[in-house]
Order: sequence, then C-alpha cells, then structure tokens
Amino acid sequence: MDQNKELQELKSELNQANSLLQEAHKRIKELEKDLDEEKQKSSSIMKQSLREKEELLVKISALKQEQGQHKVKDCQDASVQFDYLIPHSDSLDSSFITVGSKLFHLQGDTHRSFQWEKYGFRLHCPEGAVSKDTEVAVTAIAGGNFIVPKGTMLVSAVYAISVSKPLLQPLVIEMQHCVDLRYEGQTRCLKFVETPMKYPYQFIPIEGGSFRVGNRYGSLTAIKFCLNAIVAEMSNGDRDSSKNLETPSEDSKHDVMETDTSGVDGGHQ
Repeated sequence: MDQNKELQELKSELNQANSLLQEAHKRIKELEKDLDEEKQKSSSIMKQSLREKEELLVKISALKQEQGQHKVKDCQDASVQFDYLIPHSDSLDSSFITVGSKLFHLQGDTHRSFQWEKYGFRLHCPEGAVSKDTEVAVTAIAGGNFIVPKGTMLVSAVYAISVSKPLLQPLVIEMQHCVDLRYEGQTRCLKFVETPMKYPYQFIPIEGGSFRVGNRYGSLTAIKFCLNAIVAEMSNGDRDSSKNLETPSEDSKHDVMETDTSGVDGGHQ
C-alpha cells in the first residue's frame, strides 16, 4: 500500500513537472515571438532612419548646390553692378582732371529731382523711368585731352554719366554752363555734345537740348549717357549772337569747378 501511494505521488509530481515544462515552453515561444517582433521593429526603424538619412543628405547636397549657384549669381550681379562705376574710377584717362563724384539712388515709383549744385549738375527722374534700386553715377571733370567740334569751345564741365540698369524711359539732366545768355539768338550758339568713354574722346553734337535766356543751365532729355558736355559755337554767322556771347570771370569759373574731396555719396532731393 505504501508503495502504491508513493507511486501515485511520483506520478502526480511528474504531471506537475510536465505541466510546468509545457508552460515554460509556451512562455519561451511567446518570448521568441516578442523578440522576433522587436527585431522586425528595430529593422524597420533602422531602415526608416537610413531612408531619412539618405533623404537628408540629398537635401543637403541640393542646398549646397543651390547656394553655390546663388554665390555665382551674386558675383555676376556684383560684377554687373560695378561695371557702371568703372568710368568713375582710376580707369579714367590720366589726362582728366576729376574734381568730384556723386551717386544718385533712384526708385522709379515717383518723380524725383536731384541737385548737385556744387558742380552744376541736376537730375530729374520721371515716375516709371527706372526700375527699383537703380543708381546713376556721375563724375565731374574739369579738363582733359578732349577734341571738340571745329569752331567751338567747352563752356561747361565734362560729366561722365553711367547707369546701373537699363532705363525704362528717358531721364532729364541739366548741366551748368558759363555763358551769359542775354538774347534769344545766343541760345542757338550752345550745343550739347557727347563722346564715348574711350580714346580719342572726340565730342560730337547731340540733337535736342534746350537753353534759355538768363538761365545758366541747359536741359537735355536722353535714355543713354556717356561723356557729356556743353560747347559754344564761336562763329556761326550771327554777329549779334557771337558779339554778345560772354563768359564769366575766372572767379565765377572757380565757383563752378571748386574741388570736391567728399568722394562718392548718395543724391539728395
């Protein structure tokens, strides 16, 4: 009887052990399944991270390329912007006596007028004549190796005028001359002239331009500029005109051509 009882107890313990073993196997399977899922999740996260990293590298590369293109464009824009200032730098002919330079800032959204009375220059910009942030650079030249039309003489400073952007409409410039215009006939003795900014600097007359009795400024409407000046015809067959063609004293000329040491600055209204 005792042996049977012990045998029954052993069987019971064995069944319990088998049950625990089955539970352990079941738990192991669940853990293995969880581990596989975690591996898959980790693999998916790694793949996603790699994709995001690759996309980020592509974006960085594109941004660097775009930035490089902007730098090239900025350099090109800068070179274009400074081209119009070249005539007002040391590249001017060594014979030129440069007395002052000025930079006028134009917006184009409204009519603007600028005065540079110290060197006898005025600029009028009609509304819509220029695009935004256009600049006009002007250098006043008191003398140099210029060739004027036969039978004429310079009666104004020479102005080197250039524009940073193409004009949409003509601008109006006024230049001071040193002729005392007392009669209407004398106004026909004055002419605007121009020459390219290159040797031999030979001036030719410009069509248009106006001069008025009692006014020391001549007015010219133009859409392109270079080296501009005013000349007086010393012999045109009009005796009354040439007889009364008077120029001011040396002191007055000095007032017009007073040396400027301020350099390039902005225009003022």
